[in-house]
Amino acid sequence: MMSGFAKILTCPKCGTKKEVHGYVSGCTFGQTVWSDNKTITPLSHKVSFVQKCPVCGHYYLLSRQKPEYSQNGSNEQGELSYKEMKEAWHMFKDMPDLTDNEMLSLLIMQVWAYNDEYTRHHGKSAPKEEQVYIAKIIDLLLNLDMVDDLLRAELLREAGRFRESLDILDDYPVNNSYIRKCKDFSLAFNNRPFII
Repeated sequence: MMSGFAKILTCPKCGTKKEVHGYVSGCTFGQTVWSDNKTITPLSHKVSFVQKCPVCGHYYLLSRQKPEYSQNGSNEQGELSYKEMKEAWHMFKDMPDLTDNEMLSLLIMQVWAYNDEYTRHHGKSAPKEEQVYIAKIIDLLLNLDMVDDLLRAELLREAGRFRESLDILDDYPVNNSYIRKCKDFSLAFNNRPFII
């Protein structure tokens, strides 16, 4: 990976500036792709779409920042925890000018953060109230036209709606290893994301 100049982000509430990672080109070597569409690439740092001001705690979107660059480098990504992603969603969800892409990003990032917290690495059980919460977020995602059938099947499986997931997957060739694994997980009533 070739590091580039850091991006300078400005909090729209208090004006605090922070520098986050910028890069000229990236390498996907060693990349891990999960069934929930999250990718982790050790050699290419991705800056979080949702950022939190380190001073006032206000959340803001990368898509609404004007490009500004520093002469320095930075490895800061601004990745948020599950709790922070929930707080950000509650701040943004009623914004009248939220675009479809922004809505999609805010919702899928909550699914990723939930999986990071409870299923992806730790394998601990999520409290019932968190399971109910993420099921509602998944329902919102399922109502977006931008979500394709394979992601829709994955989200249904993660929400424990295994029969609905299988109904979608039945339209795809069984000789595809990804489809086969999705079906196997649904048939085993397993709602955890898996590495593709």
